[in-house]
Amino acid sequence: MRRFAVMSVLCVLVFGITLSAKEKANSSPLVGTWNCTAQGGQNGDIPFTLNLEQSSQGFTGTVSAPQGDADLTSVSFKDNHLQIDINGGDNDYTLTGTLAGGKLTGTWYLDGQKQGTWKGTK
Repeated sequence: MRRFAVMSVLCVLVFGITLSAKEKANSSPLVGTWNCTAQGGQNGDIPFTLNLEQSSQGFTGTVSAPQGDADLTSVSFKDNHLQIDINGGDNDYTLTGTLAGGKLTGTWYLDGQKQGTWKGTK
């Protein structure tokens, strides 16, 4: 009886470890909280936080900045190239960039016009 209980516990542990490893293998390096800075705007450097999540349909998330918070309208990520669209109410923002060495770097646009660069780290 004791042997059966020990085997049951071992099976549950192995299953849990396997499931956890599979989830980590499927998780994108893009997922998480990114501390970012937008540079080049008329208000100087602006810090913002980018929260990215992965679902079966792709990526979703939010952005938080001193000007307010917003849901990301769309996120595409392929071959380490990123594009994020944000509807900020009166304005539309686009972030383009690349993921390399655990850092995001790129260009940001306001209503389709290039404004400057941005960078982010976890």
